[in-house]
Amino acid sequence: MPGLESGVPPLQLAALQGGSVNHSWRVDSARGRFVLRLDGAHAQRPGVDRVREHALHGAAARAGLAPAIVAASAVRGALVTEFLSGRHWSAQELQDRGRLWRLGERLAALHAVRLPAGPWRFDPQALYAQYVARAARASGPALPGEASAARTRIESIGRQLGEAVARVHRGAAPEAVPAALIHGDLVCGNLLEGRRLWLLDFEYAQLADPMFDIGCLLAYYPALAAQRGTLLQAVGLGGIGHAERLPGAMYVYRALSWAWHLARGEPGEDPGEFTSAAS
Repeated sequence: MPGLESGVPPLQLAALQGGSVNHSWRVDSARGRFVLRLDGAHAQRPGVDRVREHALHGAAARAGLAPAIVAASAVRGALVTEFLSGRHWSAQELQDRGRLWRLGERLAALHAVRLPAGPWRFDPQALYAQYVARAARASGPALPGEASAARTRIESIGRQLGEAVARVHRGAAPEAVPAALIHGDLVCGNLLEGRRLWLLDFEYAQLADPMFDIGCLLAYYPALAAQRGTLLQAVGLGGIGHAERLPGAMYVYRALSWAWHLARGEPGEDPGEFTSAAS
């Protein structure tokens, strides 16, 4: 921690609220203001890869979209970033067309970031399988609910997830889809209004079709569906042929969110049935 290397006590130390998995503090020293994040229990953060997160967060920070990384250790489960003043957006503010347009512009800038080489490709089906396998290990032979019914539903959602991914890729192999840096977890708590609109928490950032970020946002906040045209235009995906990929991207995040909760031993909202007309 800058300024505390020799055991000097911090000028201020305060726990930060908002995270349900990790533990974060604001730490002030003579060298500046920082955020220290320490990993919570591994079982509570399925799908997280700290090496990937640090690399992609760093790329976004260099582009002026995220707080700068001061120090990071995947082995120690620690991340130190600069502290940014501001406030988090609310779900109600997302309904504002001007704010939604600003968010779309920030996402467009994120999708244009050049990435370091690495295994960053988003594989929704592999991630879903990882979550389900983790849930099975945690719960033993019987998954939550009546065993056979739960297994049937898991298999059904897995098949529908494959259909949704194919819809996003429009029949092409994932490697053939123009890929970009996506945030992957666009909840309001990760949007900070300060001297600019900052994107926080890159735990689920990946290399993928940028439509997945739009699908993520609309899956989390269905009330935004009426303004999806505005959002698609702001991100640069308003052209012919783009909007048809959105239902698949939304279903991917609904299914992954359900399986993520399952992996944590929690109830989740069933993603329902995927159809080409899903909204």
